[in-house]
Amino acid sequence: MKKLNGKQIMVTVIVLLMIFGVNSFTALRSFSAGEEGIKEAAGFDVNTSMMENLVGLKGKSVTLTLSSGQTITGIVSEVKGNLLHLAKISQKEFYDALVAIDHITAIEVKVR
Repeated sequence: MKKLNGKQIMVTVIVLLMIFGVNSFTALRSFSAGEEGIKEAAGFDVNTSMMENLVGLKGKSVTLTLSSGQTITGIVSEVKGNLLHLAKISQKEFYDALVAIDHITAIEVKVR
């Protein structure tokens, strides 16, 4: 086995520190991102109406499932009365939608 000199040992130690340091930093970042996802998931409140939940999601991207089974994805722009203004409909450039809240059967929000 070949004996390593001081410079080779130092380079090896630095490389190992870089590898393990990056892995531990990445693990810390993913843990903190998980906490943010939990806080955002807490935006749903089963004790309130569909309308009140949508008001809390204003400005966020949501996917709605309608009573017909159709899904529609966009950004919650405004909620008034029994109507939801959904802006920037996905896969349809320059389209918005006005949805009757009583026709919404599910709301999906990306939290992780």
